Amino acid sequence: MAAGRVSGRFLRGRPEPLLLVATIALVVFHYLARADAIGVHRPGGGWTPLTLPPLPPTAHFALSALLLAVLPVLLARALCGIGPRDLGLGLGRVRDGIAWLGVGVPLALVAARVAADSAAVRAVYPLDPGLSGELGAMVPHALRQFLYFGAWEVLFRGVLLFGLRASVGGAAANAIQTALSVVAHFGRPLDETLAAIPAGLVFGWVDLRVGSIWYIAVVHWVVGAGLDWFILGGGGPG
Repeated sequence: MAAGRVSGRFLRGRPEPLLLVATIALVVFHYLARADAIGVHRPGGGWTPLTLPPLPPTAHFALSALLLAVLPVLLARALCGIGPRDLGLGLGRVRDGIAWLGVGVPLALVAARVAADSAAVRAVYPLDPGLSGELGAMVPHALRQFLYFGAWEVLFRGVLLFGLRASVGGAAANAIQTALSVVAHFGRPLDETLAAIPAGLVFGWVDLRVGSIWYIAVVHWVVGAGLDWFILGGGGPG
């Protein structure tokens, strides 16, 4: 424990440990913990997967929580002495957060409905190929999905945004977390990856003002769950 406190004091305020933690987490997540597969197709050479075989969706969501949230938060504490509240994992300014939810959730549903019309998006989602559009199947699927979307927000807007703010400033931390979150979308549809640029900046801007990641985590989750719903039976084209 004493060694952990010493290293935390020594590295606190330095960006390198948090960037290294995020980099390792994303490499492991991208190549080892996917619910789909990324590969290459060469003319005349067939398909070659570059990632491990896809995991069942529940295992993918659970590993997302471990790799993108639990371990980075524990390492941020051990290496830099940064606690959960300093990473934006408290409730922050609750009234402001609720107000942003009132704005963000309807916009998230609109974004999900628009994205459901994209052929490229529909080729990727839902991540569970056996999912049906019935409410009894969608609700537990959506609840499991929050492990993924919540963990995504913990890593990018928590560990990186709030964690780097003290050393590089809020604007630079927001740019860094947005850049890494966009790179983490590589292998997804182009329109989704492009949308991650303004979305990441806006999400980070709101989080810094609210003092918490959780309100944007809900908005991001609504986009993902709503997308699956519209594709499978909530209004997406057949």
